[in-house]
Amino acid sequence: MSTSTAEVPCFKCISYRAQLEQKEAIIAKYQKIVQFQNDLIQDFSHGQKITVTTSTTNSGTVLAAHDKSNRCYYRTYIGPLTDEVDKGSLKQCLEKSFGPVNNIDFIPGKSCAFANFSSPTAYHNAVSEGAIMVNGIVLSVEQAKKPKYRPFKK
Repeated sequence: MSTSTAEVPCFKCISYRAQLEQKEAIIAKYQKIVQFQNDLIQDFSHGQKITVTTSTTNSGTVLAAHDKSNRCYYRTYIGPLTDEVDKGSLKQCLEKSFGPVNNIDFIPGKSCAFANFSSPTAYHNAVSEGAIMVNGIVLSVEQAKKPKYRPFKK
């Protein structure tokens, strides 16, 4: 009659496994906090007025940053567009490749669009990549130029 101790894990093994799982969960939360802090630092460096709010849910405390000015500083130029590219597919591809998009403005007659990203990380990822493929068509993704101020002439 042979009894195998390998089949039943020892108490130390169970304890170590639980500690490892807890450590991995803590590291994942820490990485989210660091990413959030990096996004805030980039927002502050762009001169935005940011408010940070906290809320508690069943899964823990959630931090959220809000731009008081409601202006988007993460605007990109996308083009040249063709008839095969629509807003839905463009937004889906941008979000899948780079991150969340607030809105997309198609410019009629100009064959281009402007996308406003909701985070500096998504914006910088898109601009640094420089291109995206939508429905088999390669589109340029560039930092949008701010419109020049033109005073009204009388």
